[in-house]
Amino acid sequence: MIIEVLSPSTRNYDSGEKFKLYRDIPALKEYILVDSESIHIEIFRLNESNRWELEEYNTSEEMLYIQTINESISLADIYDGVQLEM
Repeated sequence: MIIEVLSPSTRNYDSGEKFKLYRDIPALKEYILVDSESIHIEIFRLNESNRWELEEYNTSEEMLYIQTINESISLADIYDGVQLEM
């Protein structure tokens, strides 16, 4: 699993070209992108067919499930103390 916290200056690179490079890592099963300006998390997971699937989380009431470690965490906890753009 790789987790990236996105900044405005690296957002496009992290979700585009960098993810293409990461997909060459045989052990990688999940790539998690955490937006630093709004409540938004994207998880790309490798499925049984070896295809990447996207799952998105957008509200503080949701629980983020990280499959590779079989753990969940609330988005409210992830974004606790973060000043978000309105």
